[in-house]
Amino acid sequence: MISTPSHSTMFALLIVTTLSACGSSDGLDRVPIMGLVTVEGTPLPGAVLSFTPANGTPGLGALGTSDEAGKFEVVSSRQDDAGIPPGEYTVRVSRLAMPDGTPVPPDAPDADYPGSKESVPAPYSSADSPLKVTISPAGGEIQVDIPAKLLEPKKK
Repeated sequence: MISTPSHSTMFALLIVTTLSACGSSDGLDRVPIMGLVTVEGTPLPGAVLSFTPANGTPGLGALGTSDEAGKFEVVSSRQDDAGIPPGEYTVRVSRLAMPDGTPVPPDAPDADYPGSKESVPAPYSSADSPLKVTISPAGGEIQVDIPAKLLEPKKK
């Protein structure tokens, strides 16, 4: 069986491919970041968070995947370096779910879950997400809250 890569795998491959063209080290200073992703204050397990640099922040971005408690750590290089350069970021949150509402594992190939749909509403799951965070030079903990309910599965 041929499997296709998941959304998070494709984004990670994009980062790796881009970084590999820049040599073995990007020379960026990173600070450790841990966080909690919530939906209207309730932890969101199984989500992939994409951090895109904004307003002159260096680097190519980073990823985090939330655990069962909604907690995540940020990884931002092809060597899986923990952390992210300080600065401003736009945060996109994605979480695929089956029609019955069961979340798809973040690292699962999309082909294994052909009926899955995005459960985080737009614009929070799109590239123009209004979610923003500022990472201080000290790093630390952040919270990302989606101020809208998850999308309901389609009833047949």
